[in-house]
Amino acid sequence: MYIIETPRLILRHLSLDDVKDLTAIHNDPMVMKFYPRTRTYEETKQQIECIINNYRQHGWGVWATVYKANNKFIGRCGLKSWLVNGSSEIEIGYMLAKEYWRQGLATEAACAIRDYGFEKIGCNRLISLIDKGNIASQKVAFKTGLSYEEDVQMWGKIVRLYAIYQANTSLI
Repeated sequence: MYIIETPRLILRHLSLDDVKDLTAIHNDPMVMKFYPRTRTYEETKQQIECIINNYRQHGWGVWATVYKANNKFIGRCGLKSWLVNGSSEIEIGYMLAKEYWRQGLATEAACAIRDYGFEKIGCNRLISLIDKGNIASQKVAFKTGLSYEEDVQMWGKIVRLYAIYQANTSLI
């Protein structure tokens, strides 16, 4: 099921047919540099099963990201809910295969996801949680209109929290 279409991307529901492609991305140490470790096929399958369950519960989540020019699965981007400092937050997240970095695709996806969160889900605020060392992702957040707010403790480490409020999108 297609959720979002941009000039160069299609974001659609992940399925178990995507496990092999996502595992290839999860096995790349460069892509996973800011995550605790790479992930196995079984771990990726379990993650996709959780994402599919999230679609049933919320109607949204993290989606397969397909590059329209070659119809290739290139990552996963979308929305994820977290508890941050005791508050429920919805994060714009993006992870692309490294061959598709530095082409503006993460920003293209993140902007479309931002708009979906505000217009379709009715969010008033969206965040991104980014490792302090992940400068490329911080730039994507900035280009998407998010501003740095604070450092927070997540996943056993300090990460940077970027946020955007619905009223701010008219400035972009």
